[in-house]
Amino acid sequence: MNFARTSAFVALLYAALLPPAAFAQTASTAGALELYPTFNAIGARLAYTGDTDLDAVAHLEWRPSGQTAWRRGVDLARITNQRWAGSVMWLPEDAPVEVRAVIEDPDGGSSATASTRTRSTPSTVATGATWWVATGGNDANAGTSGAPLATLQAAADRANPGDQIRVRAGVYYQTLDCLRAGTAAARIQLVADGPGVVLDGSDPALLRRSDWRSDGGGIYSLPYAATTRLVCADSLQRLYKHASLAELVANTHGMTQGFAIEGGRLYVKLEDQSSPASHTMHVARYNAGIFLDNSYWRVAGFEIRYFGTGSNGSGIQLRGANGCWIAENHVHTVGGRGIFMRLSAADNLVERNLVRDPRVGLWPWDATKSHEEEITGISNRGGRGNVIRLNTVQGFFDGMDANDGLTENIAADADYYSNVVTGCGDDAIETDTVSGINLRLWDNSFDGNYSGISVAPNYQGPEYIVYNRITNYRRSAFKFSLSSAGQTWICHNTATTNVAGKPAVWPSGPYSNMHFRNNILVGNGISSVNDDPGESQTGNDYDGDLLYAPGSSSLFHWNSGYYGNLSALRSATGFEAHGRTGDPLFVAPATGDYRVQAGSPAIDAGLLLPGINDYYSGAGPDIGAGEYSASATTDVPPAPTPAWLWLASPAPNPARGATLLRYTLPSAAPVRLELFDLAGRRVRVIEEGERSAGDHATQFDGSDADGRAVAAGLYFVRLETGGRSATTRLVIAR
Repeated sequence: MNFARTSAFVALLYAALLPPAAFAQTASTAGALELYPTFNAIGARLAYTGDTDLDAVAHLEWRPSGQTAWRRGVDLARITNQRWAGSVMWLPEDAPVEVRAVIEDPDGGSSATASTRTRSTPSTVATGATWWVATGGNDANAGTSGAPLATLQAAADRANPGDQIRVRAGVYYQTLDCLRAGTAAARIQLVADGPGVVLDGSDPALLRRSDWRSDGGGIYSLPYAATTRLVCADSLQRLYKHASLAELVANTHGMTQGFAIEGGRLYVKLEDQSSPASHTMHVARYNAGIFLDNSYWRVAGFEIRYFGTGSNGSGIQLRGANGCWIAENHVHTVGGRGIFMRLSAADNLVERNLVRDPRVGLWPWDATKSHEEEITGISNRGGRGNVIRLNTVQGFFDGMDANDGLTENIAADADYYSNVVTGCGDDAIETDTVSGINLRLWDNSFDGNYSGISVAPNYQGPEYIVYNRITNYRRSAFKFSLSSAGQTWICHNTATTNVAGKPAVWPSGPYSNMHFRNNILVGNGISSVNDDPGESQTGNDYDGDLLYAPGSSSLFHWNSGYYGNLSALRSATGFEAHGRTGDPLFVAPATGDYRVQAGSPAIDAGLLLPGINDYYSGAGPDIGAGEYSASATTDVPPAPTPAWLWLASPAPNPARGATLLRYTLPSAAPVRLELFDLAGRRVRVIEEGERSAGDHATQFDGSDADGRAVAAGLYFVRLETGGRSATTRLVIAR
């Protein structure tokens, strides 16, 4: 008897006797396709029924509205409640797009289609009244230019949708709590009327006191009945908060300076143990500088400093506010988070801000971890659709975060891109305790931080970590822990450090489902990947990466194995079937130029990843965060289609000399390409005139309108054409 044929016959007979519903349970039926757009991406979630045998796979397709051909996008990831999720990336602003989710199932697949439009940068044009504020004003005044108000609060109390509040130069020892919302079409705009507008949270009565009492050992005190988390001497000497006077005396945690509040007195010890009477002492008396709990506000151009007295202290706080625009502010020295989105604050845009702390990033990790100084520069603990782009964050404990996910939509469908984070005491960015659904990090530069990117945990995904440069870390570029299990795609990143004995990947606890593709991973005198026993759980894999471990006999450490070459690694783990080894040949890593040179093993060697690296140049996508060309290396994928306006990231960026600016026009039009400083002042018109449709490039030589070299710092390149505009960040390094 042929048992195989008999078994097959029995199976067919059994299947024929089953009711039709049994097939329906294993086939996949697509439900509603939900789309959530940001400026350059769209998050998709697809409900489905059936597929009880879990043998289906799914992917996204997309096309500009009105076109016929579909473009293949990313593979979708399964998330809870019978859904698939994934993102369409690299889209221009204000673009109509159709998206199709396709389920492929051996038992019967299906698809669903929906349409949306990406968001566009809001208008800065006020349509209503203008309320003026000046240090010499009076809240009994009419609020006109000639009769300004004295406080921001008085102006905010009068402002209606479409109005603007213009604040003249000066130091304002105030705080602001908005009382009403703008609208999506008519934001309320709070704008600095030029440079030098400072919102200061310190107590003026304590700035310059002569009655500091010497208590010995370099400690001085005066009567103090309030509470605070921020004391700073002069402008840079932030003091560490000790739990008690005894700890201040004992230099607890190795902190030989600081402050303590005890027995109705404020005790301080400066770094040189000099008397505070010879310094300007900033003691925070307000918890938040600008508190937005109503939607559709724009806040631009302010210096905000010395706030934070208790929990949720912050320079700018968005509490449940939606559609706000926080731009071009300088927030520093805060007893809490610099810019803080919380309690479902959604669809906000945080861009082109400088957020820094003068001391925290320099303090010992053990002194700041789980302490009041464990603070973050830009914190996203709000709802869906927040975009954090083109910001510079310096010297906090953590640079940025997506954190504290009590529900799956906290920090979901969010974008972090073109940010620069340096000198932080822990992570440049941590995506910890979040669902991670369509959380996207790209084109960021993280340099000189303790760790680069932490995922601890992402519990659903998909999270996309792509085209980032993570350099000179003191621990590792990537850190995973706390049983993170969400699908995380880590693709086209460049990770290398000048700190000896540090790997690119170094988990600190158990984790699963991390997918590495096309990354440059360098270990300095140690394995490029350093995974210890008990850390990797299930679903982790590596392929298409360029591994390099100069000064180490081990190329890749996994569990209890140390593998000195790819052959041994492949045989033991199955990893890196298409991977490479060798020196990436960076142009000048000592000066921050991580472009690859001709002959690099990274060039044209990457795997094809639909929806992630479709727009490469050359014979194939390069490994790492750039695309090589003989004249420049782009830091993000080129323009996805000549049908849309696109301004690429400058290359190189940061620039120490000339840099290449590339853009794409949808049609022939007059263009104006300009350089602006952080305060919004035009530095130079780089290019102006009529241009044809298609791709264009121009060289910026690093000089201003008078031909002088521009100072080192953060600048913005703005392209205007045909009533539309695009902006990108440029860092000048000297």
